Amino acid sequence: MLARDRVVTIARLELSRRWRVVTGNPVQVIALAIAALFLVPVGLGGIVGTYLFGAGIASGDIETPLALIRPGFVYAWLFVAGFGGYRAYATALRPDRLDGYLTTVSHRELLAGFAFAELVLWGVPSVLLAMAGSLLFAAGTGSVLSAPVLFLTVCITLATALTTGFLVSLVVRSAGVRSRLLTRLRSVLIAVLAVVYFGVLFTQSFASVLEPVYRLLAPTPIGWYGDLALVGTVPAASIGRSVGTVLASAAFMLASAAVLPRLAAGVWYADGVHIEHEVEPASSSTAGRLSSVLPQPVAGVAATDWKRARRAPITLTFAVYPLFLLFSPAMNAVQTGTIGRGFPIWIVCFGPWIAGALFALNVVGNEGAVLPATLLSDAPGRALVAGHVVASVLLVVPVTLVAVVGLGAASPHSMGAVLTLAVSALVLAVAAPPIATGVGAIFPRFEAVSVSRSTEAIVPSKLAFTGYSLVVFLVAIPTLAAHSSIVGHAIASAIGPSPAVVRIVGTVASCALAVTAGSLSAAYAVRSVERFHLD
Repeated sequence: MLARDRVVTIARLELSRRWRVVTGNPVQVIALAIAALFLVPVGLGGIVGTYLFGAGIASGDIETPLALIRPGFVYAWLFVAGFGGYRAYATALRPDRLDGYLTTVSHRELLAGFAFAELVLWGVPSVLLAMAGSLLFAAGTGSVLSAPVLFLTVCITLATALTTGFLVSLVVRSAGVRSRLLTRLRSVLIAVLAVVYFGVLFTQSFASVLEPVYRLLAPTPIGWYGDLALVGTVPAASIGRSVGTVLASAAFMLASAAVLPRLAAGVWYADGVHIEHEVEPASSSTAGRLSSVLPQPVAGVAATDWKRARRAPITLTFAVYPLFLLFSPAMNAVQTGTIGRGFPIWIVCFGPWIAGALFALNVVGNEGAVLPATLLSDAPGRALVAGHVVASVLLVVPVTLVAVVGLGAASPHSMGAVLTLAVSALVLAVAAPPIATGVGAIFPRFEAVSVSRSTEAIVPSKLAFTGYSLVVFLVAIPTLAAHSSIVGHAIASAIGPSPAVVRIVGTVASCALAVTAGSLSAAYAVRSVERFHLD
């Protein structure tokens, strides 16, 4: 078999494997259908936009087309490079059965096959859209020659951007497989990037971030793609820059063809660094400190939860979901510089929601391979349930209480309202983990699922998270309604008592519901663990 045939075969196998993975997961099929419903109109709108842009240039309505198209090509190049880099890091360069591939084909052929698969997957639709857009742009300008020029520009932009993404991805992975420090700090670096991204999203400072990048790239061949796209159409487009960007792009692609296989070989053939977690002496470990105030089995379960979270934070995915719903009030607070009445109220609900989703939502399934040994211990149900509850409560309750009091004091709420909110937050955050234990016992998950491209872990089931979320919201409704400026005042006006009395009644009702639901749920979880039998 020729090298070309092997490359095509690798690409075909990779595309077939991805198709099986997608079609085998109904959630991904639905997500792709939703994405298609969004992207298809956007693509068609972009094609129509090229015609209108060309017609505006021909009629003179657009006086400075270069000033518009230069930033457009630079930002498009950045987006494609970022998207291609993420795809290469997360999927394209992390094949299944890598060792089997490398024993049958060379790393060069393997890299070419994966690149060809990505080209077919994303390049073919992009080229078709570029072809249609170029023809409509030529129809708008009335110049036939502008179609091949714009099409060439789009193809060069896509090729260099995707290649840059692959290069950056391989450089990052190469550093990761060789540096022990970077391996240890990988989770921290990802968290920092996430915080920076969401910080930009909160403050809507995309312009302040992208403008310096544009100023940096504008004098380079990347900033000259705009001239190449409009050369022969707009007199201001520089022929020298157009020729320069074509030559620079060709030289970059030739150099990348030599560098990419070397980087791929360095990543795929490397042994990588191995991080060994040293076991601390019992006297100085977290479990040892907790055992001074808690029973040893309970302290051991809590310390194990914290250790698992530190080593594999991605397993706490469900606990992060509530934070996304806080984006809107947090963004509003940042933009206005003031804390509204609703922000501390939502913290009262979301803090307990996170507390239960951290460790207590899969009491039995979390044990994994050590479940048989756990079930043979003395009173395993009480130790497991109490340990998971303690692990969640000690982490979340202080943060929730401080956030509610601080935000409440800075908001228009009265001190009496802040006090009742704090009481609700304290009781709900303490009761939420016990509630989660019972719901998780009803809908356990024992098998590991894929939480990322290369990581599998035992996480709570979707049914458990949905049911638990519903119970938490039902329990919190009296407090949320009593402290709402609209609902609370409406109740006070309709029934007669003062708003303070309504807040107290709502707080007492939520606390009573939380304590009752938590007690019943925890009792069910204990009974489920102690009556559990392995098949």
